[in-house]
Amino acid sequence: MTTSKTMRAAVLKNYNGLLTVEERDIPTPRSGELLIKIAASPINPSDVMFTYGMYGIRKPLPAIPGFEASGVVVAVGAGVDPGRLGQRVACFAGTDDGSWAEYMRVPATNTFPVADHVSDEQASMMLVNPLTARALVDMVEGQHAFVQTAAASALGKMIQRLASERGLATINIVRRGEAVAELRALGAEHVLNSHDANFEETFRDLAKSLNARLCFDAVAGELTGRLLHLMPRGSRMIVYGGLSMQPVTIGLDDLIFRHKQVEGFWLSTWMPTLSPAHLQSIWQEEQTHIGGTFKTDVRARYPIDQIAEALAEYSAHMSGGKVLITP
Repeated sequence: MTTSKTMRAAVLKNYNGLLTVEERDIPTPRSGELLIKIAASPINPSDVMFTYGMYGIRKPLPAIPGFEASGVVVAVGAGVDPGRLGQRVACFAGTDDGSWAEYMRVPATNTFPVADHVSDEQASMMLVNPLTARALVDMVEGQHAFVQTAAASALGKMIQRLASERGLATINIVRRGEAVAELRALGAEHVLNSHDANFEETFRDLAKSLNARLCFDAVAGELTGRLLHLMPRGSRMIVYGGLSMQPVTIGLDDLIFRHKQVEGFWLSTWMPTLSPAHLQSIWQEEQTHIGGTFKTDVRARYPIDQIAEALAEYSAHMSGGKVLITP
């Protein structure tokens, strides 16, 4: 256990996206819990949505945001093997405060031992995105092709690499010309810029020729309905993010007359469908492929005291590498 009694933390007092840096008491692990000294924690879209009160989880305020991290176990609660002290782990936040702090208290079941060859930075990003990528690509089973938006994001690139390994064709939708080059450098064959003048015609023809009837959408807003309208009859749109911060708009004709569907995906409801043994086997596989399929580039690192700058950096460029909080 640390000899210090307090820690620095980024604190959300209102659901308005604004955080302050405060000195907080270091929490004490309760029965079945661990105390983690945080090494790194990424900024994910879900974190930003949480700070605006737009996520599926709301915590009593004030609260410390941050849903995933890596670190070292420095204290254990009752009922937890003391042999876990000093263990490097990746972890999900529990129902208490999150990971944008120097320490975080979590249920032991929310932690995953990190192999020696995996860095703290990579370990901090190996839960939310890799598990989401696997869950989504598994849904493509029985089909040859699919569409994804926000394809140049860290998760989008992960989905593209995993799809390539499985021999699946992917229509990657981006919003910047530079992102087209980035994805093609990764080996992506089909990359379209939604701002191009001929985008709709090109996308409609490509989706038809590949029979791509499934789309994973991380953007929401008007793009969701726009893409669904252009896809073949009977297509299915799965919305798993809201980068636009706008509500989804869908044409009634697509729902009623073209038999198209829209549904949501949330990792928090998918994970409980897996047994603990299955989840651990997935974790071991991810660590084996950390240098390839599940590798994530890091664009910038910020200490807790610069949380406002970190969020500004992330919001200005949501692709091109992750922004990490490194206490």
